[in-house]
Amino acid sequence: MLITLTVDIRLIAIVAFGGALGAVLRYIIPTFLPENYGVSNTLGINLIGSLLLGSLFGAISAGLEISEETILLIGTGFLGAFTTMSTFAFESVEIIQENQLMALVYILITVFGSIFLAWIGYYTMTIVIS
Repeated sequence: MLITLTVDIRLIAIVAFGGALGAVLRYIIPTFLPENYGVSNTLGINLIGSLLLGSLFGAISAGLEISEETILLIGTGFLGAFTTMSTFAFESVEIIQENQLMALVYILITVFGSIFLAWIGYYTMTIVIS
């Protein structure tokens, strides 16, 4: 059985470009903040990214026509690289070793805050655009 994979190089380039922009922004944001803000940098970035992704899909749900290329550029590429699940997971492990209660708070704020802000972005855009 032969599986054929069809790849649109143009779409890959769009995702890569968005990802490069998101990763660079993710990298430089901490340089503008005081040094000891590691966990809060990750938290803030993940919360903002969730709000923005929710807003993007809320706009689509409300009927705003957004091209596949734009969704891939912003949603998959930019926001996919901007937000950081792996750093959140690693920081959670580090905090658990130091203070289990603080780790629980960090994890709950990140998970439920991200979901809440994605919903806020989605809901707000459906109202604004409709």
